[in-house]
Parts: sequence; C-alpha cells; structure tokens
Amino acid sequence: MLVLERRFSPRVKVFFPARLKGIDASGRTFREDAVLDNLGDGGVYLRLTREVKEGSGVMVAARLSSVSDPRVPALRLAAHGTVVRTEAQSDDTWGVAVEFRRRRVL
Repeated sequence: MLVLERRFSPRVKVFFPARLKGIDASGRTFREDAVLDNLGDGGVYLRLTREVKEGSGVMVAARLSSVSDPRVPALRLAAHGTVVRTEAQSDDTWGVAVEFRRRRVL
C-alpha cells in the first residue's frame, strides 16, 4: 500500500518533556504532562491519557532538551495550536497531532 506524506516540513523523532493544556473530549479543562514523540516546524505529536477532539484549540509548552535537570538551561517552546488528528493507542493512551497556529522559542 502506498502512503502519501501530507507534511510540508520534516519531522524529528524526539522525546522532550511537554505539557498540553486544553479541553478534553468530555468538555473538561485539563493540563497534562506528556512527552513529545516528534516535532516539526508545523506541529508536534504526543501521547495523552485522555481523548481530545479534533479541531479543538490547545496550548503546548515543551522543554527542548533531553537533560532532565531543570537547573540546566534549555530552549523552551510555547505554542498555540489545533488538534488535527487523534489516534487511540493499544496502551489506553491517545496519540495527538497538533498543528501550530502560533509558536515561539524562548
């Protein structure tokens, strides 16, 4: 089967700590710590323990470093985006693809 790539920019597989804020599928506000699976110029993919609806607005904050010590300086990503895809995973998590609307690196 041929799978067409829909992305316009390359992605890198990374495992940076992140936090996602938004409204879950049941309508409740949430803030959840997660780990990025991949990162690109146009968005991120991560896994959550809850379902979020496609089309919902979210905020992503990520520490762009594999060093876990918060005392070590690191770049940080702050972004507002839209959930463009969700996927139920076999381990009872949800894969969530977020397309950036606005982003900045601090």
